[in-house]
Formats: sequence, structure tokens, C-alpha cells
Amino acid sequence: MFTRDIIFCYLRVLESTNESERSSCHCACGWVNMPRLLDDTLVSNRRKIERAAQALFTRQGFHGTTVREIARKAGVSMGKLYLYYPTKEHIFIGLVQHMEQKMEVLRRTELFPLMQSPDPDSLKKLGMAVGRVVSQNLDYWRLMYVDVVEFRHKHFIHSYREVAGGLRTYSTALFQKAPIPFPPDVNPGFAYVSLYLQFVTHFLVEELFGAKRYLGVSDAEAVEQFVRLYTRSGKERASKR
Repeated sequence: MFTRDIIFCYLRVLESTNESERSSCHCACGWVNMPRLLDDTLVSNRRKIERAAQALFTRQGFHGTTVREIARKAGVSMGKLYLYYPTKEHIFIGLVQHMEQKMEVLRRTELFPLMQSPDPDSLKKLGMAVGRVVSQNLDYWRLMYVDVVEFRHKHFIHSYREVAGGLRTYSTALFQKAPIPFPPDVNPGFAYVSLYLQFVTHFLVEELFGAKRYLGVSDAEAVEQFVRLYTRSGKERASKR
């Protein structure tokens, strides 16, 4: 039987990417090699608890959910749950971290390949891809709203800043070698990040808030219109008047 301290330490080993931290945990906990079966069991039980918490937090809120409800939905005893998470907020933090990792993978695999060129057609493809990522991961955004309302966004704010900052840094490098599609009097990095966030906001309104066709057009048409708004030059706008 493993104590709570040993399980906490071993979970740090599993999650850590720092070799020195791994070594210190190994030494402190008194082992060097743990069975693969234990790896799988710990991770499986933790994910089971997080999935149960996700279903409850995103529908009842953090304060509206009890630890007992989470344990019941996860099919574990209260004692076992507390082996993995000392408090309910630790469950929330673990869930946020897991979902952030998932979203980072999606950004790298689904969105980044479409960000190699800022031409209008590529921007439209990026917009539709953002829509797919948003619509397929609504619980991520629900959890973010729970964090904003109940924790004053203390768990998500750092990652949101990192994403926006990363986009600004990336766009700066991109526009050093690619034509700038935005009006000449607009900061291209600002425009690029703003357009990306416009895509996110649009699909959140459509999918999470349920306001289908709130702009009176299809998603594809909305994306196309957003791209036109951001990429048309002042001369082009004047000529249409």
C-alpha cells in the first residue's frame, strides 16, 4: 500500500520534464524504478477523477460541486480520491493543466501548419480550423468561464497571455519574410493576433452560447468577411464608396 506522500511524489516524477527533479523525487521516495503497471494505474485513476470533475465543474460550477459528487461519479472512494488530490482546487488545477496540454497539441497540429503564410486564403483556412478546435473542445472554454467567475481567472490567465504573446512573437517573425496583408497604417502583429481572437470569439458565440448565425451568415461567410475587414487597404475601402 502506498501512502499519499509517496503517490504525490511519484505523480511529480511522471509529470516532470526536469531530470534533477525526477532524481530528487526518486531519492526522496525511496525507489529508482517503479513497475509500469503502477504508472498506468496512477495515471488512469487520476484521469478518471479529472473526467468526473470536468463533467461536474462545467455544468454545476466549482463551488456547486462537492468532492463526494466527484468521487461518486469517478467510481472511487473518498479516501482514494484524497490520495491523488489533497483538495478540490487541486483537482481543478490538474484538470486545467491537462486540458492546456491538450490544447497546446491541437494548436501545434491543427493550427500552426495553417499559419505559415498570412495571405487571405490561408487566413480563411485558419479561421475555419479555429472553429473546429473551438467546437470540438467546448468544455475547455466552459472551464475557463468557471475560472473567471469563481477564481477571478487565476488559473487560466497565464496561459491566455502566453498564447497571445506567442502569436505576437510568431507574427513578427512571419512578417519579416512574408507580404503583409493588412493596411499599411496598422501594426501587422496586432492585426494578426486580433483576427485570430476574432475567429475564437465568433465560434464561441456560435457554439458555446448557441447563437447560430447571429451575424446572419454562415460560418464560412463570416470568416471570409472578417478576413476582408482586416486585409483590405484604405484605398480599396475608399474605392467602394
